[in-house]
Amino acid sequence: MKTVDLFPGEGSFYKANLHCHSTYSDGRLTVEQLKDAYKAHGYGILAYSDHNTLTPHNELTDDGFLALNAIEIDYNMPSEASPRGWAGVPVYHLNFFSEDKNRTEFIPFERVYDIEKVQKTIDDANAAGFLAMYNHPRWSFQGTGDFAGLKGLFGFEVFNTGCEVDMADGWGDYEYEYYCRAGGDAAATATDDNHMGCRDFNSPHMDCFGGFSMIKAKSLSYEDVFDAMRRKNLYASTGPLFTEATCERLENGAILVKGGCSPCRSVFCLTDSRASANKRSWEKDITSFEFTIPGDTIWFRLEAHDGEGHKAMTKAYRTSGLV
Repeated sequence: MKTVDLFPGEGSFYKANLHCHSTYSDGRLTVEQLKDAYKAHGYGILAYSDHNTLTPHNELTDDGFLALNAIEIDYNMPSEASPRGWAGVPVYHLNFFSEDKNRTEFIPFERVYDIEKVQKTIDDANAAGFLAMYNHPRWSFQGTGDFAGLKGLFGFEVFNTGCEVDMADGWGDYEYEYYCRAGGDAAATATDDNHMGCRDFNSPHMDCFGGFSMIKAKSLSYEDVFDAMRRKNLYASTGPLFTEATCERLENGAILVKGGCSPCRSVFCLTDSRASANKRSWEKDITSFEFTIPGDTIWFRLEAHDGEGHKAMTKAYRTSGLV
């Protein structure tokens, strides 16, 4: 039987924060300060996604660090729709990552809070060489009808450190589950969305280094990392790590999923139905897993939990394209 690598290709995993703000918008740290801080914490990739400004920072890229060219676009429902004003209305926030590392202009678009307008922006941006990521559904006060039908997304934030620090609503794991059930195929991403309003890395209000994405790329070059993102060859985490994962169809038609992870207390293989599987321990001593799931499974995804509130999440793998 054919064994399929769920993190395919040669290369290494690089730790990335795909959502970051600097003094170019409403962040409090310079792009240089952010680079130094993230490199010191083991990150190799940082997407400078300042609000409504596409500003390359290629001068920061070196052998051990890659600055991604990105922008965060917002669509706000009119403030008068809520007695609380802007603080009470739903919003769309999306990150767009530029294939052209030197690009300084985003595409023309209509900034109207309407799912069809947002979808058109995603479609046009994809055609222009951008990858789109949907951000922080709970902070955005959005329901499933606001995002479940979006097509052409590269990524979907399942965790956002800034939102968790500020409002305890940084998780988007349930929303991602619903999105997958509705047919969505974006990768799961975890980010910081850091603004560093506290200006102090020792403060309990510090919003860096909480969520990250592990991108498997051939090298740390802009082209290889962007290609890995386009292929969704990554997973999201707030702590645990996947070291490998494969799947194959057995002779009886069932699907075998197995792999390795950093020490965890539980690992789950979740599917499009209740026919899921898990491995648990009282101790943080699980470093490998093996699950058999039904042959009619439409998709499955993996979660690794460390028992301390942190977890890693893969995208939903559709079996029709694997086994």
